[in-house]
Amino acid sequence: MSDTLALVESPAQLLNVLEWAYVHPGEAASLTIAVLQPVDPRSRAQVRRLCRFASQSKVVWRRYEVRAGYLGRAGELVRLGRAVASARRLVIGDLFSRTIQLLLPRSKAREVVVVDDGTATTELVSLLTYGGQLTRWHQGELKPSAKGGPVNRWLARQELERAVFFTCMPVEAPPGTEVRPNDYAWSRATFGPVRVRSGADLAGSSLVETGVVDEDRYVDAVGWIARHRAAGRYFAHRRESGPKLERIAGLTGMEIVHPELPLELTALTEPIGRSLLTFASTIAYTLPIVLGGSPVRVELCDIDDAWITPDTAERSVDFLRRISALAVDRHNLTRIPPQGRRRSEPSQALPAAQ
Repeated sequence: MSDTLALVESPAQLLNVLEWAYVHPGEAASLTIAVLQPVDPRSRAQVRRLCRFASQSKVVWRRYEVRAGYLGRAGELVRLGRAVASARRLVIGDLFSRTIQLLLPRSKAREVVVVDDGTATTELVSLLTYGGQLTRWHQGELKPSAKGGPVNRWLARQELERAVFFTCMPVEAPPGTEVRPNDYAWSRATFGPVRVRSGADLAGSSLVETGVVDEDRYVDAVGWIARHRAAGRYFAHRRESGPKLERIAGLTGMEIVHPELPLELTALTEPIGRSLLTFASTIAYTLPIVLGGSPVRVELCDIDDAWITPDTAERSVDFLRRISALAVDRHNLTRIPPQGRRRSEPSQALPAAQ
């Protein structure tokens, strides 16, 4: 068996494998990162930049075009399957991934490390703890699954000696696993110091693209935030559509920025606004850690329940409530109420989950 193989499909997952390797140099001594190439150009560009940082850190990585048509995909999966079968330790970025779930039966790994995939980590831990099919939070109501599904059974196999979650999220370890903190030590040691510019920056969200939030409501809300918080730049999420971004630019006059790196690294390598505003998302957890000790304030923009699309499952609404409340509690974030509503008025924003 080879020692350690990491499976990643996004820039955030690749970043967090580098974070894990920095904190655990002994375990990562023979690390190889298998990059399952994403499809969209902006994700691919960010992955390419991060691979350069991996090379600078003496970490071996290999690309796998697992979405390159039927014949190409089949060949890549065979090649990747051999690597998975020979690894003693697997470092996994996304257990929700169908591609990774397809590969897991090949694995005889004695140890598995699940690195942060953002707020999806909280949903993953909940599903592994209480059972249910591993479907992403925005993909409809949760379906029961006997014995928690194939991933639970794979994690419960006798050969597995240790299962670890490496995360910055406030989660409790599922039975038989442990949690190790991710405090973005590699990012903070490698980049910075933070350079602060005047005014506010707004981080964009893909909640419209996932079908959870109505586009018109979202664009109106961004316009209100731009006017009332003097936000000059809009950091586009890599999955946001071009037409939506054009609407935002036309309405607000904000500069639309397409970050070349995950926002955690952008905040350490480029001047960043003194106020950094975000909707419910992973960066409400990561940026207070990355920017700790700097003058930059991370603030959370509440999502009004009127923005939610009619077909959105209650499970998805509950998830947004939960991650918003946890972020505010964990990092003492200031909340920005929905447009036009004073803090003293009764709020129609998504309430904290009970």
